[in-house]
Amino acid sequence: MSQWLAVALALLSALCLAVGTQQQGTAVADHAHGRLSLRTFLVLLRTPRWSLGLALLGVGTGLNVTALGLATVTVVQPIGVVALVITTLLHARHRRLRINRRTWTAIALCTAGGAVFVTCAVAVTDPAQGISQWAEHTVVVMLVVLVSVLGVSAAMFRRSLGGTFYVVGAGILYGFVAVLVRLTITRIQGSTGTPLDDVNWAAVVTALAAAVLGGWFVQTAFAAGPPDLVIAGLTVIDPMVGVLLGLLVLGEAVPGFSVTTGILMAGAGGIAIVGVAVLSQHHPEVLQRRAGLVRPDRPLPAPRPSAPRPAAPGR
Repeated sequence: MSQWLAVALALLSALCLAVGTQQQGTAVADHAHGRLSLRTFLVLLRTPRWSLGLALLGVGTGLNVTALGLATVTVVQPIGVVALVITTLLHARHRRLRINRRTWTAIALCTAGGAVFVTCAVAVTDPAQGISQWAEHTVVVMLVVLVSVLGVSAAMFRRSLGGTFYVVGAGILYGFVAVLVRLTITRIQGSTGTPLDDVNWAAVVTALAAAVLGGWFVQTAFAAGPPDLVIAGLTVIDPMVGVLLGLLVLGEAVPGFSVTTGILMAGAGGIAIVGVAVLSQHHPEVLQRRAGLVRPDRPLPAPRPSAPRPAAPGR
């Protein structure tokens, strides 16, 4: 019974995340005109549609956490890819776009590859294993370097970077943040004295900085591309980064981890990444922007009528 309730909560979470992403994405695109600035962001804070999207994203996150408390990740996590399909349909209807065959193929690749990767990862990882302080500090140092590199790159090359950079960057950052949040919660739950005494505050501060930078990247990606591309990148990259950190740094792999499973995970992850790449190149809104549309939600301006030619002499 609890698993069916978890499935229902996960579906509601996917719906909230999809609608919230679509609302925020269209609000940013309508105000940012391809580039997001601090002034535009301050305007978005007072935009009802953007605020509604933020609220829905918060509700969706809460529902997903509750679902994970009732069932395993194997049951809950693959359902999250439903948000990609819902976001694509909502956005296509809002922009009056016709979803092409390659877009559907990309969505299928993201969904299938992500589901297989997560399912395999759950089978070969054991999050209950004790995590050493060295491993946790390693994750913190890696994230500090990552935040520095991505932040400097975004500041120096913001005029030349495309939406794919921000989508991939946000997915990687959120993957690290999820790992540090889980490690912090584990420390609090396993504390024998005051819960906050065992908290690694360096990890908390670093995770907050990464979350803020990742949030800015997401909003910038909304300005540079369609919201379904953004959520596709996040749902694919975020869990993959978390799993890889667990396997390679935190030592969460079970003794039975085999080369065959590793190859299957690598293949599934590659398929999902190819799906994101195809979506970034062949999404109908991306094709519209390449065709020269100034605004993705408005057609090109009608050409001005040419001036009438003067009549020929003698006529």
